[in-house]
Amino acid sequence: MKKGPLALIAIATVVLATYIFIAQSSSPVVKQNLKPASNIVQPKIKQQKQIVQASPQQKVVKLKHEISLCKNKSADKAYKINEINQSLTLFFKNELNKGTSVADLLMYSGLYEASYQSYTTLLKEAIKDKQKKDYKIIESIAILADWQGIEAIQNFTTDKVKEMVQQLGSATQSPAGLTFNVPLDENVKKETLYALLNNSDTFTTYLQSFIRIEGSNVISPATLLMLNANKLSIDEFEHVITVNQFTVNELAVAINNGLPNEYIFALMKQVPSLNDMPIYDNFTVLYNLADLAISQFNLPLVKALKQAGVSPTNKAGLFTALDIAIINLPKNGNLTLEDLDKSKTDMLDYLIAEGYKAHGEFNYKNSSDKTLLFENKFKYQQGTFISEQTNPLSYLYFSQISIIENSMLPRVTEPDNSEISQFLLELQHKKEDLDSASSNCNQLTEKLFAAQKLIRDSDAYDKVRKIEKEYGSNFEDVLQNIDPVLVNYWWNTLARRTSSDRSDSVFREYLAKKEFQKAHEYSQTTPLNQTETNVLFIRLLKNPYDLVPIWNSRTLPIPPTELVRLSWIPLSQWQELAQLGFDFSITDIHGRDVYTQAASSSVEAVQFLIDNKIPTVPSKLGVDILDLALEQSYTKGELSPMVPLALQLVEKFEPNHFSRVARLKIFYPEVYQQLVQLNSALKPLEETTLNSYTFYNH
Repeated sequence: MKKGPLALIAIATVVLATYIFIAQSSSPVVKQNLKPASNIVQPKIKQQKQIVQASPQQKVVKLKHEISLCKNKSADKAYKINEINQSLTLFFKNELNKGTSVADLLMYSGLYEASYQSYTTLLKEAIKDKQKKDYKIIESIAILADWQGIEAIQNFTTDKVKEMVQQLGSATQSPAGLTFNVPLDENVKKETLYALLNNSDTFTTYLQSFIRIEGSNVISPATLLMLNANKLSIDEFEHVITVNQFTVNELAVAINNGLPNEYIFALMKQVPSLNDMPIYDNFTVLYNLADLAISQFNLPLVKALKQAGVSPTNKAGLFTALDIAIINLPKNGNLTLEDLDKSKTDMLDYLIAEGYKAHGEFNYKNSSDKTLLFENKFKYQQGTFISEQTNPLSYLYFSQISIIENSMLPRVTEPDNSEISQFLLELQHKKEDLDSASSNCNQLTEKLFAAQKLIRDSDAYDKVRKIEKEYGSNFEDVLQNIDPVLVNYWWNTLARRTSSDRSDSVFREYLAKKEFQKAHEYSQTTPLNQTETNVLFIRLLKNPYDLVPIWNSRTLPIPPTELVRLSWIPLSQWQELAQLGFDFSITDIHGRDVYTQAASSSVEAVQFLIDNKIPTVPSKLGVDILDLALEQSYTKGELSPMVPLALQLVEKFEPNHFSRVARLKIFYPEVYQQLVQLNSALKPLEETTLNSYTFYNH
């Protein structure tokens, strides 16, 4: 069943005691009584301290403790990295306030490699944070209760908002990672929209929170009005907006949500400062409304904004209007262009005629394969590729665009005496110190595996793949002989390679709609495929009363792919399944029975199966219940209560069992003694090797 055991060589250490005899010559005639002089100090013989070697268990415990400390340091590292990133964002904001251009700050990006967020992302965050100072922004959702017309949001009322605030408590301050998408009320009354205009003091006060409406987490009474503007005729709209002044943020909402241009042109008259930068989220930076209009390919609006004094951004080293347009063109998965409609080509023609350039470069793989790459890393990390060979018409069209070559843009590659260079160098040193500490933690993990004489899961999977290629059809037996765990890893590999049937299924639709009678009739007449079988098995664990009869009535039944979900259910559900007639003698497609899953569930579940005389075949391929019980004993450092039950089921001990017992003997001798007292036949031979692979039930 397993590879031959390696001999363990016992090395005896012999301590040699050296005795020194000092011969003193004396006259054969005259004898002298020699006494030691009082002023001679007799040498003291130092007793050598006996070095006590740490036991294998003690070494492992020490390493685990050090790794635990490292994990705490790792959490501390994440906090410190975040601090470093925040300090860089603050530095950027200070530089921007002093008048330093974004393009100049980008020149130094090569001097610092940020963690968790890129240099460019942190710079964008600084740009947006700086811009937010021009607006009144609130983070507590409590303000919603004070807004008239809040009913424009579906299911929101003043009372419900107050109830929400009371339930959330301090969480009204935008909990990290939480987003709550809410829809607008499609049947909103016009009176509700008019009520939004009555929030005179907070009309353009923006709530930035975990509540998102139409994809934005920045909302105000004014933006809510824009999101519902299509509910008003153009005459009604022109009349109501004269009551209040708006900001560019409302125009941005209108543009992004495709409000007709006649509404947008009317709204422009109510915005005193059209050149301001709107508020964006999700790391978007467009400097003005013209940039935004280009991203939406709204050429009439671009022209109208130009007449109003708002021109698109056109900065080499940063981005241009053509960069914005090209980035937003429809592309397929490999970044090649899809067919362009007239709105796209009209915008491109206009910008080319206006003399705008785009960041990119020409590539020549060979004389017959020219490629044009448009790439702007400030705006977008992926480029747009246009090949002359595969897309000659697009190549001919886009090659007329004047290129700002990224390789020709000024970049600082070595630290200089500037303030930003010195600041980035200081941050980089701090980051390198943290990375060094993290590397030491990784080395501890390697040492732990070595001390335990275990092999990493990733290396185990590599070994499985190599044996598969080397041995051909009988390689599963080879895996079993090395360690049954590897067979289970092979089955896991198969599961990853196999995709579920995504095609439409009448049976799955019946289950989804809870039409159980139809599903029952279907299963009695039509054999279920593998995906349908898997879905039914998973669902019956949650709804056994309705679905066990369907499971039992299958015609030409096939086994499910795996049974692992049984390990998730408590004893009461095992009992309920049995009462409803579920047959626990089931196996999966690899022949694995329910005992391994029960052992991962509870001792009581295994005892339940034994009491109900559910059969098992311990000699089958893969891990058996005794392997798992011994694994549990090693992992917990105490004899698993599963062991006595496993010994009832396993009639013949295999090499893989002895290798796990040998591991207990080395690392947990007291557990080993308890084990062999249960069954002395489990004593391994002296030359038995320890198992190198560990099993996790997944």
